[in-house]
Amino acid sequence: MTEANIRLGTDLITFYDAELWGLPANTSYEELMAAVAAEPKRYIEGMLDLSVEAGLDGIELAPPPVGWETAIEVYGGPDGLRAALADRGLQLASSYHVGGALIANALEDPSTIGAAKAELIRHAELLSALGCRTMVSGTVPRAPFSDGSFTADVPTDVFGRIAELVDTFGETVGRYGVTLALHTDAYSVCSRVDDVSRMMDLTSPDHVGLCIDAGHCTLDSSDPVEILRRHVTRTPVMHWKDCAAPLDGATLTGPFFDRHAEMLTYFRVLGSGIVDWPAWQEILREADWQGWAHAEVDLSPDPLGDIRSGIDYFRCTLAPIHE
Repeated sequence: MTEANIRLGTDLITFYDAELWGLPANTSYEELMAAVAAEPKRYIEGMLDLSVEAGLDGIELAPPPVGWETAIEVYGGPDGLRAALADRGLQLASSYHVGGALIANALEDPSTIGAAKAELIRHAELLSALGCRTMVSGTVPRAPFSDGSFTADVPTDVFGRIAELVDTFGETVGRYGVTLALHTDAYSVCSRVDDVSRMMDLTSPDHVGLCIDAGHCTLDSSDPVEILRRHVTRTPVMHWKDCAAPLDGATLTGPFFDRHAEMLTYFRVLGSGIVDWPAWQEILREADWQGWAHAEVDLSPDPLGDIRSGIDYFRCTLAPIHE
């Protein structure tokens, strides 16, 4: 399926549900990592096949275990991955990098910046060879830099250091024709309206953009429509995830994956939450926006059903506004 302006894909994290692959329902993330490591080709090719079955045009390589490094391991480099995608009529729309960890490490120890750049270059070289122009990057949580608060402002000097690192990493991948698109992670320094604007003001539009995830912004009591309104020209790719309601980050406790599991209970398929998608689409129409929209639901127990539901909502409700 090909649309005039908007092309539909998904991040492969949509296919991370353990039972989808015959694993026990209580499989931990570490156990999933081990399963993929044992049979990487089975998982990545299975996810590509599911993307085709769902009716998508392209994919976003996910955070580990099925990310850009797994693609290199399985296909040996860009030529093999290009062939695997072409055989299925898919394109590599974008690719995720765990950039938040690189930023956090560099804040704590600037001597890690060189290694971080080298890692980003390997990824950017792969994308450039495939004609993919967008590397999606995570950011860092706000609480450690705001006295544990999920709402207080991050001090100006700290925010400036974070933005400087983002810009440095963006410049690094930009040399390969790739934009570093910051994902609007809930409870991060780049999820609330004013924070996103600060980040965009402090970074160059030549190599730093946004991947606006409407579900994450809404979960963090932010306004994804307003973020899009302000920064649509810096948004080459977006995650079309919905959300049932905001969730106070201070209520999330325990290990990371327990907190993440709680967050997932709030995310919804495109069109089945509280995001104002018609207003979102009006902004895209006014900007004559072109790019990739990923119908994404992390670890979906029914990925084909969820993606198809999102596509149906797009076709019936959003495409008449801007397609």
